[in-house]
Amino acid sequence: MASPSDFDVTIIGPDDAALATPAAGTAHLVEESGGAVVDLVAAYISVWNERNPHTRQSIGADVFTPDAYYADPNTSAQGRSAIDTYVAGWQGQFPDSVFVLGAVRNHHDVAHFGWSFGPADGPSTATGADVVVIERGRISKIYGFFD
Repeated sequence: MASPSDFDVTIIGPDDAALATPAAGTAHLVEESGGAVVDLVAAYISVWNERNPHTRQSIGADVFTPDAYYADPNTSAQGRSAIDTYVAGWQGQFPDSVFVLGAVRNHHDVAHFGWSFGPADGPSTATGADVVVIERGRISKIYGFFD
């Protein structure tokens, strides 16, 4: 599994989270639980921020199980290709926005983390949280919630 530095992720302390403004294509991370789960979740956020389809799909191949399932209030998608299609559509709707990763908490192959979303050079315009199920070091299920 790749490390956060492979995905332009900046790890910041919980007290610094409110001060972080993301650069385009960068995920900022408040590290609460360490190790492989934080790396995996940071890579997941990078999928949403990566605009190059080939690079995004390559990251997705490392992040998701082949039959990964994604669901949020707007859609559900089964499999890496369907998830990538949804991400690409989202990016098309919000071309100048990026996701910023909040605190990551995990136990028993399940992780919960907050995120914010907005212009790369401005304040966030939306927030939410995701819950992911991890199997064999990859994300098999993602449940997204919007605030």
